[in-house]
Amino acid sequence: MCNRISGFSTMSVSLRVILILAFLLEVEPHTGFCVGKQCFAVHEDTADFSAANEACKASQGHLLTVRTNASNSTIPALLTNFTGDFWIGLRGFCSSASALKGYKWITGQEEADFGNWNNDDAVCPKSEQCVTVSTTNLKWRRRPCTDKVAGFLCEYAFDTGCEQLQLEGHSQILTYETPYGFEAPDLEHLPMGSFAKLSNGEKYVCGDSWVKSPWSCEVLNGGCQHRCNSVTGQPTCTCPPGFMVDVSGWSCIKVADDPCAGAGCQHECLPQSGTFVCLCDQGFSLDADGKRCKDIDECTDKRICAGPHARCENTIGSFKCDCEVGFEMQKGFCVDINECFRGPCEHDCHNKDGSYTCSCFKGYKISDENKHRCELHCPYEECPAYCDPNDIFLCYCPDGFVIDKRSNGDSVCVDIDECEMDQCDQHCENSFGGYTCSCGEGYELQDEYRCISMFGSEITTLPGLVTTTITYTTESPTTVTASGLLGIIVCIVCVLLALVLLAHHFLRRRSEHSLLDARKSYDLHGLQQITTEHYKPNMSDIESKGER
Repeated sequence: MCNRISGFSTMSVSLRVILILAFLLEVEPHTGFCVGKQCFAVHEDTADFSAANEACKASQGHLLTVRTNASNSTIPALLTNFTGDFWIGLRGFCSSASALKGYKWITGQEEADFGNWNNDDAVCPKSEQCVTVSTTNLKWRRRPCTDKVAGFLCEYAFDTGCEQLQLEGHSQILTYETPYGFEAPDLEHLPMGSFAKLSNGEKYVCGDSWVKSPWSCEVLNGGCQHRCNSVTGQPTCTCPPGFMVDVSGWSCIKVADDPCAGAGCQHECLPQSGTFVCLCDQGFSLDADGKRCKDIDECTDKRICAGPHARCENTIGSFKCDCEVGFEMQKGFCVDINECFRGPCEHDCHNKDGSYTCSCFKGYKISDENKHRCELHCPYEECPAYCDPNDIFLCYCPDGFVIDKRSNGDSVCVDIDECEMDQCDQHCENSFGGYTCSCGEGYELQDEYRCISMFGSEITTLPGLVTTTITYTTESPTTVTASGLLGIIVCIVCVLLALVLLAHHFLRRRSEHSLLDARKSYDLHGLQQITTEHYKPNMSDIESKGER
């Protein structure tokens, strides 16, 4: 604890955090007080139990816990001028086995000898309940946690702070404002971040000691009513034209004859003995005319962004430090990013300062199209094929190779001689996995295989000196073996032969049917049709035939 008064000094990080939180949360309880290293406050804000507890936690506290009769005495002191029900930090499932009736304090204590229950709470509901205290009789009453009541009571504890401000030779009345939002005229112990306001307008803040305003401009504008300026290295409060800083050093008062009214200062104007001085904001310097402000290029100071991989970027009124590609800022220094943690490489990754490299397993090489991917590679005429360990019949070869099944059962990748396929107009040179096209003297290579005369005529075959070359590889791996390819060709020939025989048989059958139809037609035309109407045999003819 402290009661000493100091001038401006660098504020601790914890004090900055407390002040900023208090400002952002805008905690506004109606009243409160502190006893020893504890503070208590009442909030008249309609809320359910969960919202009330979160509001207390947001200002570094929790709902009020009452474990003894002495701590229970804080409740009437807080609720003197209020009416309604207010949440306290007790919740759980009801039973009659203890003074707390099965409930637990939100701080974790379950057992306690003190209870102050209302008499009408004899029946225990089955659902979870929370507890309020009523201003009518100051008794505890359980109710559904989702109920919205008049307000809630918060409790705060602190370890560091200041004792009551002592000013020798001053008799001004003090008003203290805590970071928990309530004000009180007479507090013996105050938490860090509390303000002390004097009747003459002076203001102090409790840090490692009491600090008179203005303090650091980075914290709540230095306590200044208008603007805080720290160009001189010390925080100074300034006021708009027509006003000046009063004796308190932080508030502004109106002046009848203000020398800054027509001064024309670009940023700030400070009255001085009937005249004025123009001031510039931090990050700017006063120009030669004494009125305009120009940006300071902080990056001219090589110490601003220290480190071998740091870069300084000037901005209007300020600057920022960043890092080269492959590095990131950590605690003010640029450290290498280990890109390998992200797994960018298909096989192996090797980190290095500001970058990384990929490498491949044996039998592979880095892809020409993607430095992160690996592809099969064979630097010889023959290499073992890569076969799936779960399926020995599924094998792969690098581009420009074909699988050959050997008599011992091994699968081997054999280089394809693309030059035997007449891939080039003029000259072709086979290589492992590819081939090279080139042209003779007086010709240039176009479309990666054609040789065009440099004099306007195209010749496709011309021996001579090599002038231009380009190397090709096959586009994708193959799983077709040499014996398999021969089998496919034989099958195709057999199918074609069968189709020819079938067509011949069909045509022959068709010719035979046509000839038979012609003969039948001829026989029918050669016969006469006989009916019973034209021919009636004689009985004598029939008898004579019978005798024969």
